[in-house]
Amino acid sequence: MLETVQDTRQRLLEVAEQFYAERGFEGTSLRSLTDAAGVNLAAVNYHFGSKRNLMWEMFSARIEPINTQRMFLLDKVLAGPELPTLEGVFDALLVPVFDVAQGPNGANLIFLRMIGRVFSESEEFWHQLHNQFFDVLCRRFLDAIVLAEPKLSPEEVAWRFHFSIATMLGALGTHKSLNRNCASVPTLNGNDMDETCLRLRNFICAGFRGAQLKP
Repeated sequence: MLETVQDTRQRLLEVAEQFYAERGFEGTSLRSLTDAAGVNLAAVNYHFGSKRNLMWEMFSARIEPINTQRMFLLDKVLAGPELPTLEGVFDALLVPVFDVAQGPNGANLIFLRMIGRVFSESEEFWHQLHNQFFDVLCRRFLDAIVLAEPKLSPEEVAWRFHFSIATMLGALGTHKSLNRNCASVPTLNGNDMDETCLRLRNFICAGFRGAQLKP
């Protein structure tokens, strides 16, 4: 069967995801990437225009479906007759990303390695990633948290949301270290993303309900 243009494009995106997870943006050679995909350099220029555009579209293909599901779940939480709960808000934020992190036979290692790689990128990279994929999302979730916990000041909500995101990223990016760091508790399973998600949600909600910093 002859390969279609769409097949070539999709294979480039898949290989770009693997290479980014293993090497990061700067460490990924366009020559190595195209060799692994079985195409020539001209294919990248034809489909994406540059390595950066290829990588950015790879992020878009991975992140946007997660964020679409997050918004859908948040809308359901906000549509209820009662004020939203923290648990409902953070389930909407966390469950879609942990669903992707759970592969068919355990953790989705490529996706989790991608998250770990993001930590090593430049401040400019972080800024661009946030502006394109997370700015509107964060504003929506911050507004929902204010409804769920109206006693918290906007400053306090912003601080605690920041720590919540950092905790989520850390839990995803360091999932392999769970059993090593807690070796005395052999029943812990860092590859069970459903349990990790639930425990993380409870941990975050408890933090939001903790005492505020006194001036």
